[in-house]
Formats: sequence, C-alpha cells, structure tokens
Amino acid sequence: MGKIFREEGFLSFWKGNGVNVVRIFPYSASQFMAHEQAKSYFADPGTGTLTLSRRLAAGAVAGMTGTALTHPLDTVRLRLALPSHGYNGVMDATRTMVRVEGFSSLFKGLPATLLGIAPYAALNFASYDVLKRFSEDHIGLAPTPAGSFGAAPLLLGATSGTFATTVCYPLDTIRRRMQMKGDVYKSIPDAMVTILRVEGLRGYYRGWVANTLKVIPQNSIRFFAYEGFKSLLAIQKRKTDT
Repeated sequence: MGKIFREEGFLSFWKGNGVNVVRIFPYSASQFMAHEQAKSYFADPGTGTLTLSRRLAAGAVAGMTGTALTHPLDTVRLRLALPSHGYNGVMDATRTMVRVEGFSSLFKGLPATLLGIAPYAALNFASYDVLKRFSEDHIGLAPTPAGSFGAAPLLLGATSGTFATTVCYPLDTIRRRMQMKGDVYKSIPDAMVTILRVEGLRGYYRGWVANTLKVIPQNSIRFFAYEGFKSLLAIQKRKTDT
C-alpha cells in the first residue's frame, strides 16, 4: 500500500475501478439469479429441501454463469489496474487487446477462472445458507426484518466469504497469473507446477491478506444488500431461501 501510494498517488488504488463498476452489474445480477434458479432446480420437488452437495452444485453453477458472461470485462479491468498499462481507458484497452493479441485475448485465463470460481462460489453460497439456517435455529440471530435491512447478513457474509476465499485462494492466484499479458504459463497444470517449484507453497497465497481485507466487506455488503432489497421489495420467500 505504501509503495503504491508513494509512486502513483492515492487515486491509483482505484485504477481500473470504472470497468469494475460496469462489470459488477451483470456479474452480480446473473450470479444471484442463477443461484436462485439452480437451487429451485436441484431442490426436492415436494419439500423444497436441499442437501449440502446440491447447495454446493447450485453455488458452482451461479459462480460460473456470472463469470463466463463478464470475463472479458474482468480481463480488461485487471490490465487497467497494472501500473504503466499504456491504455487510455476501457474502450482503448479493449480495442488494443483485440488488434494486437486477437479477440481471444479477452478470454485469457477463462478455464482457470471457471476452475477457481466454481469451488469458491459453491463454498460461499452454501456456507452462507448453512450458517443462516444454523444461526436462526440455534443462535437466535434475527433474520432480515420484513420491509427493511437486517444486520445478520453482514456477519454471515463476512464469515462465508473468508472461509471460501481461504480454501480457494491458490486457484485465484493461478487465474490472475494466467490473465496477465504474454504467455507466462502453458496451461493450468504448468502454472501450478511452476509456482510451486519457483515460489513454494507460499506462492499460491501471495496477496491473501489484501484479498481477504477486500472480501470481508465486499461479501458482507453483497448479502446485506441482496437480502435487504428482497425484503424491501416484498419478494416472496421461497422454500429454498435457506
């Protein structure tokens, strides 16, 4: 943080945030929509109940859906966040990448990204649902009040996000490395072996602290807003909501 601030200034912490804001609309919308639909599809037809494995499957489907639809924007965002990237905004970065590296450059690292997001989203959504049910039934943590926002999703979102990102962080490291400019690694297995050989196990967790500091408020606010707006808009609760 100190190095970035000294060399590039305070606003550099928000480099690439414009495209990230554009990306987050379709990403979150498609992810939550896919999660609700997947849970309804996997649920027992009669009771609406879900086993843990089916919750994990629904979360994986949701994560891969949102990621596949918005991967080009994520790649451009990552490029714009780099120092001295040489691009003049989102459109210039997109055009330059397509002209110089080909259209496929927008989808660099997609297999690694899907491989990383599937278990992360599975653990994130499933652990949130399980914690929500457990906290309401055994701890007495109040659910989101009707027509308003509740504080419970903040705590549950922080906990589920931290758990998911810790388990899946090595896959995220590989995903980010493979989205970089140039052909650093030949494949996902090559990236895994190379990082382990050159950097050791710690190489898989480079940036984990900074990432977790981002995930805690981000995941808390996501679930807080999602649960709150569902309540505020009086959206009918489904049997699969927990």
